[in-house]
Amino acid sequence: MRIVKLAIISVVVLFLVTYLFSLIIPSQIRISRAMNISVSNDSLRALVTDLRQWKQWNELVNNPALTNQQYAEKSYSSDQLKVTSEPSTGDTLFTAWRQQNARVLASGFTWEGTGDQLVLQWYFDVKLKWYPWEKFSSIVFDKQLGPPMEKSLGNLKKLLEKNP
Repeated sequence: MRIVKLAIISVVVLFLVTYLFSLIIPSQIRISRAMNISVSNDSLRALVTDLRQWKQWNELVNNPALTNQQYAEKSYSSDQLKVTSEPSTGDTLFTAWRQQNARVLASGFTWEGTGDQLVLQWYFDVKLKWYPWEKFSSIVFDKQLGPPMEKSLGNLKKLLEKNP
């Protein structure tokens, strides 16, 4: 009986310590990548805001694991992922990403600059629940989304600077 009581108390204390430590992790994180691109504002806008053009450069939607892909000007869909373009303002495109049976991730592209030098930023905003395991799992989101975002921005840069 003493061992059972010790085990129960240990589990409760371990959970409380884990929960308190998870409170340090913010409930919303932003994963962001940026790149300088030597191209006009109109050329960049055309490739970023038209989701049909994403198949030329976006690694997150050009994934062979995604089946039944359909591209439209304001949306992209597959059996596993849906991306919709939200109303945009100025030099910003807002998108919503919904994976099958998962949360919606808010994303956006913003670009600014003068002449033919633009800085393009792509970000994902992730809202986390209070669960400790969800907050700790958010630590790997940057490692999951970051590399394909960087590769996509590199693809976009090559595409735009090759064909201004």
